[in-house]
Amino acid sequence: MNYVTNEIPETERLISNEMFLSTAPSPSAMRNNETRTGAGVLGTVFLIVNATLGAGLLNFPQAFDKAGGVGTSVVTQLGFLVFITAALVILANSSDFTYADTLQDVFAELCGPKSLILCGVCVALYSFGCCLTFLIIVGDQFDRVFATFYGLDYCHIWYLSRPFVTATSCSLFILPLCFFKRLDVLSYASSIGCVTIVYFVCLVTYKSLTEHRDDVPPMKIWPDNGYEALQLVPIICFAYQSHMTAIPTYACMKDRRLGKFTLCAVISMLICYGAYTIVGIFGYAAFGSDHVPSDILQGYDDKSVLLAVAIIAVAVKNFTTYPIVLYCGRDALLGIFNVDRIGVRVVVTLVWFISSLVIAILVPDISPMISLLGSLSAIFIFVLPGVCLLQSVLQKDPQLYLNKDRLMILFAILLTALGAFACGVVFVEALHDLHKEPSEPHQLITGFSRQLRESLCV
Repeated sequence: MNYVTNEIPETERLISNEMFLSTAPSPSAMRNNETRTGAGVLGTVFLIVNATLGAGLLNFPQAFDKAGGVGTSVVTQLGFLVFITAALVILANSSDFTYADTLQDVFAELCGPKSLILCGVCVALYSFGCCLTFLIIVGDQFDRVFATFYGLDYCHIWYLSRPFVTATSCSLFILPLCFFKRLDVLSYASSIGCVTIVYFVCLVTYKSLTEHRDDVPPMKIWPDNGYEALQLVPIICFAYQSHMTAIPTYACMKDRRLGKFTLCAVISMLICYGAYTIVGIFGYAAFGSDHVPSDILQGYDDKSVLLAVAIIAVAVKNFTTYPIVLYCGRDALLGIFNVDRIGVRVVVTLVWFISSLVIAILVPDISPMISLLGSLSAIFIFVLPGVCLLQSVLQKDPQLYLNKDRLMILFAILLTALGAFACGVVFVEALHDLHKEPSEPHQLITGFSRQLRESLCV
């Protein structure tokens, strides 16, 4: 008799909580009553796509080659895309659950205040590494243009040298975009970045369809062994990493509702999937098996205006992505020290930009360190969303009375396990690259890369 009387109140409490949760306005709806400024659906899509598509476009054709074929790459990508999109929605839902607007704050609310420092440090480190990559890519693209149209001794002209061009262009086009307090302001710049992506995809497709070479080896469809398919995991984690910006982007939506953000996330990921797949297939077809350069643009040796515009477009794309990543890294640092003053934000922004610019100029090859930091991308994409889902479900329903909560727990465990697996694969590949002897230069040296080896600037 005591068992029945003790159990009924707990069940009634759970049912009443479910009724309240289903009828009460969501946290996002209540916040919409506070402010109506922010990014619309289109602006949110621009932000997500611009934050996701980046340097991965340049080496996705080679990733298709390393993965053992087109079929493997397309199917593997699609399988990961389901979990990647779900993770974006989970992070937005966790933001509503905790009333927090940054990834580190959400994690701190769900896992305790000590986790804020750990998550904030990871976000800051990965963001800084990404910013370095963007600046190095900008320098590479200008080097490519000057070497093609001026000559291979361009670096002896001071105003064409890499340090001057990189510092000047980044100071003019990146630094002014880095001081905004809200992320939605960058949606306008992100639209420009998305246009450059469309042009890049069209150019790779056009080159593959119009330039026919007799000595191009045929593409592979399926790999010779299952291990080759794992070669695609690191590039997928690097190419689809926009989860640091998911919560800030959701927080800056004009109509902040989970349903609308889910729609934006699905559309954005499908756009990214289409762009990566098209570039991967046509870039792979243009050079053939075992002959795809690590940077697809380095494989073209012509001096056409169309190619020059594509190279500049890649630089412009990085101009528009750098401020988004800096925004997340800066907020992580400010959150660790619990500071939110305009003067401090400006100082942190300047120190961040100048230090990344100096390192990118003085140390143009930091690929080993970036590869090691790349293992963090799997944590951001899978592990952190999995932990957030697990904790939010347990806080809402500690006894797991509801079947849907039990399913959510299983999905959270699956997502976390997938992230741990992907993180391990990326980390092992990075260590393997660190200890790997430099390969013979003839294998992937094609087009412009062959010319650059003779440059006086190298």
